[in-house]
Amino acid sequence: MAPKAFVSFSGGKDSHLSLWKARSVGFDVVALLSMVREDGAYSASHRIPKDVLKRQSAALGIPLTVCPTSWERYEENFSRCLMEFRERGITFGVFGDIDLEEHREWVEGICSRCGIVPFLPLWGKDHKEVALEVIQEGFEAYVTVVRNDVVPVAFLGRRFDKALLEELIALGIDPCGEKGEFHTLVVSGPSYRFPIPYTFGAVAFDGKCYYLEVS
Repeated sequence: MAPKAFVSFSGGKDSHLSLWKARSVGFDVVALLSMVREDGAYSASHRIPKDVLKRQSAALGIPLTVCPTSWERYEENFSRCLMEFRERGITFGVFGDIDLEEHREWVEGICSRCGIVPFLPLWGKDHKEVALEVIQEGFEAYVTVVRNDVVPVAFLGRRFDKALLEELIALGIDPCGEKGEFHTLVVSGPSYRFPIPYTFGAVAFDGKCYYLEVS
């Protein structure tokens, strides 16, 4: 019997690629976990609306668990969700981290306390290779958040493709945005049963990042 796993799901490119890789090596992915802001409206970091996350879940055919949280109670609420997964017989967690040691230490620590085994299929890979794999596997992703001091606002709404990748590299920007330089929204890909409908609206600024309203 295939081991049951959940995916730490942001709605962006790295969580989708990690899900794809987990399935390809035999995991039975039975849950997506998305941490959202306290009001429940948007994902915690990617600013993807909850309704869009639900559409992604439906297109992937995997149930979504949405967990509202403040940053102060993030670890507490994340742990609670993992404990609930463990009670359901889910023994593995899939994460999209690439090489930030503090992230891996946090993931391993919290998983250990909750009886979950972490699986990080992108860990240690070259960032350009990861970005190219997203493109080559056929994921349709768009830039929806950019950090004001790093990435030009003009990149908002751009498709994450080879042309964009080369522009990011030429500007000295991490092509994966591993430190939050930018975030993406995936609307279709090899894991999808159907593409999700989406509309990009106005550009807004939260004091640190510019982001597209998505509906």
